[in-house]
Amino acid sequence: MFKRKWTIALLILLCGFLYTLAQFVLSTNWLQRQVDTLLPGQAQAASSRRVVLISQEQDNPFWRSIEQGARQAAGKYGLTLEYTGPLRINPEEQLSLLERAIATRPDAIIVQGSGESASRNLIDRAESFGIPVVTVDADEPGSHRLFYVGTDNLAAGKEMGRLVAKATGSKGTIGVLVGTPRADSQRLRLEGLRSVVQQYPELKIADIRSSDISRLQAAEQTRSLLAAYPELKAVVGFSSLDGLGALDAAQQLGKTGLLLFAFDDLADTREAVRKGLIELTLVQEPMEMGAEAVTLLNDYFHQKTVPDVSFTSISPLDGSGPIESAGESAP
Repeated sequence: MFKRKWTIALLILLCGFLYTLAQFVLSTNWLQRQVDTLLPGQAQAASSRRVVLISQEQDNPFWRSIEQGARQAAGKYGLTLEYTGPLRINPEEQLSLLERAIATRPDAIIVQGSGESASRNLIDRAESFGIPVVTVDADEPGSHRLFYVGTDNLAAGKEMGRLVAKATGSKGTIGVLVGTPRADSQRLRLEGLRSVVQQYPELKIADIRSSDISRLQAAEQTRSLLAAYPELKAVVGFSSLDGLGALDAAQQLGKTGLLLFAFDDLADTREAVRKGLIELTLVQEPMEMGAEAVTLLNDYFHQKTVPDVSFTSISPLDGSGPIESAGESAP
């Protein structure tokens, strides 16, 4: 009986010793891994930098092109890119996704500026946590974003103004559609257009309407413009669905001779331009935006100086293909 008790006691002691030894080995290995990640040249090998790209609309062709450019550049530089966005355009959800991204503490965030104070506040919050935020497509002035990559929207508006003046013979009234007046990109395009139109005494902007970045709403606003201004000579759309919505309205009303000017090169827009239903469209370079944003972020990660603004190219397209700028070229 006595020997049995000693055997049980020894087994208990042995199990305790083996448990303590196992814990010691595990702790040692964990500490070694932590030290290894801090050694020169090995910190980055432990895990690649993570960049979150938040789109305006997840499956929008324009944003998928931005994603494609960003993903190609991320692969080149060994970065991990995560792509997300609302299923349908929804500014509130876009802000919610930005807030969630900040909570996961990525190495950087790429997002479209919305012109809302809530967006600026979230970008500033990210910066306070040491997370650099890059704006693409539309800037967020007044925020602590790291830099902006995208179209020079003021120059694009001026280019549109010169093209409209040429097509209309510098005479007549124009209706203008903007996606949302709060967005910096739309505001600057409108400002550029106005600066050119005011140089021609016989060319006037009749009214400016918001399409809420909706083809249906662009059609409704165009119908309203034509009812209020039956002599309207042209409609200029400054967001990607505006030109198509204006075309829908003109066709529904049987309105002929109305000159339509669009923005971006969605497949339907290209087809309408090819058929002469839309006079022309100004084409941006979303793949270039995505690639440039990630390339400059990689420079920043390696302590290189990055510009405050990096403008991507833009070019007019009519039924015959790309056309020469009506004046100075947009960067």
